[in-house]
Amino acid sequence: MSNTDSEPKDKSDVYRDRNLLALAFIASYAECRARPQVGWWPDTDDVNGEEWAVIWANLPTGQVGWHIRREDVPDGLPKRDPEYDGYTTDEKNERLREWFTAVYDSDAVTEAPL
Repeated sequence: MSNTDSEPKDKSDVYRDRNLLALAFIASYAECRARPQVGWWPDTDDVNGEEWAVIWANLPTGQVGWHIRREDVPDGLPKRDPEYDGYTTDEKNERLREWFTAVYDSDAVTEAPL
């Protein structure tokens, strides 16, 4: 089923949108950085670990990651143990906020048309 932004979404639609955004973030970060530390690893804490993976990146502000379905992991994303540093969701979100704030405050983002 395809939804427009004005139509209600079920839980799987919302998670799919979120998973694609997380994957796009990892891909864009990898594209913009020289040899960044990014990858995926099986979800070892989940009883359904064969069904879930964690995609991750080591930002200048610290490690971040998201759980996604294993079937959504792109073939080109390297399987690497992230050596999880124990961050919480709140810490991850703060690391993201600090990182994108620094990027937007720098000259990296311009108002020039694409």
